[in-house]
Amino acid sequence: MEMNNFDKNMSAAAFAEAGEHETAREMLSDPETGQKKVVHPVKKKPVVSMIIFGVISLSLYVGLMMRQDLIMDTFTRGGIYTAWPICTALAFSFIHGAFASNFLSVLGLEAKKH
Repeated sequence: MEMNNFDKNMSAAAFAEAGEHETAREMLSDPETGQKKVVHPVKKKPVVSMIIFGVISLSLYVGLMMRQDLIMDTFTRGGIYTAWPICTALAFSFIHGAFASNFLSVLGLEAKKH
């Protein structure tokens, strides 16, 4: 009977727990080379995305500081203009969050996967 990958891994774990470490290693080794296959996926770092979102984020903050008077006048009019600060906060949050996420990924800091 042919064992699939899951069955091999579970059987090897059972042998390892029982103290039969050599048997577990043999079960996980490649039959042709005798070595264990280890495959680590290579993820590309999102450097370009980090730079793009960083430039957009910086531009938004510079624009905000340079046009403070216009923005304050527009945002404090009331009525339908009440939506502008909310939309602006969401846009800043999204752009800055995307930059920060890509920046941390470039640094190699990733969330722990369960």
